Amino acid sequence: MSDPALRDEINKRFTLNWLIQGAAQHAGMTFHHLVRDEINALDPGLLLLYDQYALINLLQYWNMDAVLLFGWPPRFWRRAASKRRHPFFAHPLLSKFGGMLAAAGKERAIERSKEKAVTRKPFLFSFQALATVNRLRSLEKPHRSKLIQLAKVSTATIWGIPIDRLDGDLCTPTPFGTPIRIRNARAAFFRAATVGLGGVVQSSDSLRVVGKGTNWQLLTKELVKGTAELICMHGINTLPDDTYQKVMDAADRIEYEPWMLQTGGELWRRLLAVVPDREPIAKVLMHIARLPAQSLQSLIQAVIEQPESAKTALDGLGKKFLRRC
Repeated sequence: MSDPALRDEINKRFTLNWLIQGAAQHAGMTFHHLVRDEINALDPGLLLLYDQYALINLLQYWNMDAVLLFGWPPRFWRRAASKRRHPFFAHPLLSKFGGMLAAAGKERAIERSKEKAVTRKPFLFSFQALATVNRLRSLEKPHRSKLIQLAKVSTATIWGIPIDRLDGDLCTPTPFGTPIRIRNARAAFFRAATVGLGGVVQSSDSLRVVGKGTNWQLLTKELVKGTAELICMHGINTLPDDTYQKVMDAADRIEYEPWMLQTGGELWRRLLAVVPDREPIAKVLMHIARLPAQSLQSLIQAVIEQPESAKTALDGLGKKFLRRC
């Protein structure tokens, strides 16, 4: 495979990762309300805590502690468009739209924070984050088995996946499946601080989605992410083995995840706004993942800049793949 063709495949994988993380981030903001009655039946205090935890998880990237570790988001995204050594410089969409989508997601979260009593004052923010984690641990403890089942039900509802293909656990996550490669000190720190993991593993003759998280919100988010990963495998499973390995080595790095999460939720929100009403989102994502690299980039650019055009393209995409079946 030529260098330009390999770069196209790497960029495609970046875009798919962007969508995968975006699906998880967006679901993290909303899915607890799909099962609000079940959550309230366990403990009425949980729902607000999940709202607050989801907002804290996103807004933390602009908080002092995360900025010291990862850098100031606006500066990171400005450099993506101008510095050749930046990991996203060669990606036509992340380098152009990353900063805008991050800022839009942040503003949306700030507005919601006012409703959910999440502070934005630096030191108080860190204190509230710790208090929220501890309070969730206390309230969830008597309901652990019911929450694990509810996480599976929530994921199955969002994606339409059979619940028996989902494995979840409320725990401090340990690696499973393909080991996470640690390439630098920042990645090592991020891995050590990980509170949720999701992915796909081979089990007997089938692929299963595995999610682990220290609370229900994280567990469900990881199951959503793992299912999105399973769906997006339709976009990379035809690559030759050597090309596949090069693509995964270049694009699937743990230190890139915070940036995908910052921007991906807003990207996913915009994608949902243009998905045809009759189409299940899992099927739409599968069709998107199967697109050639350049076609994928054009579609996602339309989602961001020309939503009506993207809506038409997605409608046609579904009909095109339906004719092939």
